[in-house]
Amino acid sequence: MTMTDQSGYLLMHAAIRGELARLAEFAVSLNEGRRRPGPRQLAALRAHVGDVIDAIHHHHVGEDDFLWPMLLEATGPSPELDALSGDHGELDPLMDLIRSALDGLMNGDQNAKAQLADAAVRLRDLMVEHLAEEEAVVVPIVADRITPARHAAMERAMRKALPVRMGFVVPWVMAADADLAGRVLRTGGLPLRLILAATGGRYARRLQDAYADLAPAEPVVAMSARAEVVIAAPPAEVYAAVADVTRMGRWSPECYRCEWDDAATGPVPGARFRGSSRSGGVSWTRECVVTVAEPGAEFAFRTLRRGRFPDSTTWRFVLTAVPGGTRLVQTMALSAGRGVLTFERVSGRDRAMPQAMAATLERIRADLSARAEAKTTAG
Repeated sequence: MTMTDQSGYLLMHAAIRGELARLAEFAVSLNEGRRRPGPRQLAALRAHVGDVIDAIHHHHVGEDDFLWPMLLEATGPSPELDALSGDHGELDPLMDLIRSALDGLMNGDQNAKAQLADAAVRLRDLMVEHLAEEEAVVVPIVADRITPARHAAMERAMRKALPVRMGFVVPWVMAADADLAGRVLRTGGLPLRLILAATGGRYARRLQDAYADLAPAEPVVAMSARAEVVIAAPPAEVYAAVADVTRMGRWSPECYRCEWDDAATGPVPGARFRGSSRSGGVSWTRECVVTVAEPGAEFAFRTLRRGRFPDSTTWRFVLTAVPGGTRLVQTMALSAGRGVLTFERVSGRDRAMPQAMAATLERIRADLSARAEAKTTAG
């Protein structure tokens, strides 16, 4: 007997695990005050998590109404399958609590932070246990007792009775596990590939809107640069300078203004700001999100893909205490397609970037040194 392919089933589980882990991390850091999302991010998070919960509910109904009956037909009465179905009765109310807590956050209820954190952590932990048990029971039964034809018939009946929002579910699950996604794409044919091509970019942007720094970072494609300087000031003082993005316009040869956005007031993971730059007579503004904010040690942010900006650059400042002050290292890593990379090379920005970064660090050094001298003179 040909073994039934279960890649789609396992891929759905991978998407659920990854999503609930991300949500729990977000909720806990929010409750502990390490994250301060603004109104736009909260609205995006509520919409995204709502779609995720709908997809998980859909998955549970499909199991209860179609998968379990098929398995019971093959095995007869099964306490293990009954227990798995019973877990849905615990999982679904937790998802309802998460919806309610997100609604509360949108309405300014501060108690909703603790409610979201508690529900998200409980859901994550219970779901991890449930999915592990489910795979231990279901996967062998399907492999041993369900023919590919029978499995395909069950899936067709389920899709007909329970239509799914392919524009959300396809890019959501495909982003969860590259190996499983590759197998699903190979068997899914051209329609699945077209759906993914049409929805993948939009899904990546909505994930950024919802989770900010917790959204997966873009891979580095082809361009990077580095510069460093030693500043006669302690790491805490240097960090305070580079993490205050509103001061960057005074130092950078390109960037002339940065402003905090979406209720952000300072450097915390997930905080957003808008940076405006100009070069060669061309001006542009990019939306950015803080990814690392460790006082005295590291500050990093990345630009977000938006509209006419199909690229993303991660900028990082790493601080190390050295005799006499702080070593400050700045790096940039550009992720972009061929068109953006061609522009960078034709315009000469790829060659000019290291010099521009060195000039930025030198201006920061000079500024902080002048401040230190002024303090010494005044003292």
